[in-house]
Amino acid sequence: MDGALTAVPADLPPDFLRAPLEIDLGCHRGRFVVSMAERYPDRRFLGVERQVGRVLRCRAKITRLGLGNAWVIAGEGLETLRERVPAGGAEVIHVSFPDPWPKRRHHVRRLVNAEFLRAAHGTLAAGGVLRLMTDDAPYFAAMEAAVAASAGFAPVPWDDGREYPETEFQRKFAEIGKPVYRLALRREATASA
Repeated sequence: MDGALTAVPADLPPDFLRAPLEIDLGCHRGRFVVSMAERYPDRRFLGVERQVGRVLRCRAKITRLGLGNAWVIAGEGLETLRERVPAGGAEVIHVSFPDPWPKRRHHVRRLVNAEFLRAAHGTLAAGGVLRLMTDDAPYFAAMEAAVAASAGFAPVPWDDGREYPETEFQRKFAEIGKPVYRLALRREATASA
């Protein structure tokens, strides 16, 4: 069922990309997107997943549940922020457990880097929040270093008063007692360097 990204229409329901919009990059099987849409019906949730089979299954679930405030598209995180979402169009971007690409020669494939932070800054509305979560300590250190080297974001407390469902990976890691590292960043007016 998984195939080329072009095998899935990149359609979005009419007027879907309007505020308040939250984006879940790498939404996996969509558990987080669907749960958030159920909990917060006054907000829109856009999932982005590169595996076509997951996109189709998640869309079917969204349709079955009648969730008009959730949708999933096939795509890559950085390209979606640059090309699909209007500048300043998102209030929150969630990045949960991106591939850590642990081999040093593969670090260039990691999603969260200076280029990604610039794109996220442009996609977030003023005061919007980027929420990063990983189980990989070295990748988390690299995320922190990228943020420290960039302008445009200020750390904020992870707990923002909202209730968040566990992602598939978060649940898995909790079951085996593996630590999870989190970083929440508020977009400031200054553009990233």
